Amino acid sequence: MSVSNFTFQLREETPADQATISNLVEKVFGPGMYARAAFALREGRVAQPGLSFIAQSGEDIIGTVRQTQVLWGDRPVLMLGPLAVDATYKSKGIGRALMNRSVEAAQEQAQSDGAPVIVLVGDYDYYAPFGFAKIAPGLISLPRPTDPQRILACELVDKGLAGYSGALT
Repeated sequence: MSVSNFTFQLREETPADQATISNLVEKVFGPGMYARAAFALREGRVAQPGLSFIAQSGEDIIGTVRQTQVLWGDRPVLMLGPLAVDATYKSKGIGRALMNRSVEAAQEQAQSDGAPVIVLVGDYDYYAPFGFAKIAPGLISLPRPTDPQRILACELVDKGLAGYSGALT
């Protein structure tokens, strides 16, 4: 992909990328990330194959987006995050490219037997163009305090959110 005379590639993450991804995420979010509800939900979980991607420039991993499977109530959903781009490469379309690819891949899986919904904790203004909307108050709870205005969902299939409520675990 090329944006503003900057070239990068997207590819599916592999097990060999784990240490570099962890370092990038910690560099972007800092030590405070460990206190966040989204981190608690993803901790110890493996990123979903085919739904988690990296952006690479030359040999350097400069961005990542991951999806993991969690439960909302007793039903599976995908949780997107973290989305992280090295500060050196911000505002070059990398985050947008990663989001588009990851949501597109989840939509493809949802057409067969994949989860019908992606949830995330993030800024509505950034994620709305990718199909994310605020979840109605009272329909979802997280394991740690979270601003309810930042809990978003994307339906991957028609009426994908129907019947979902309860705790995200």
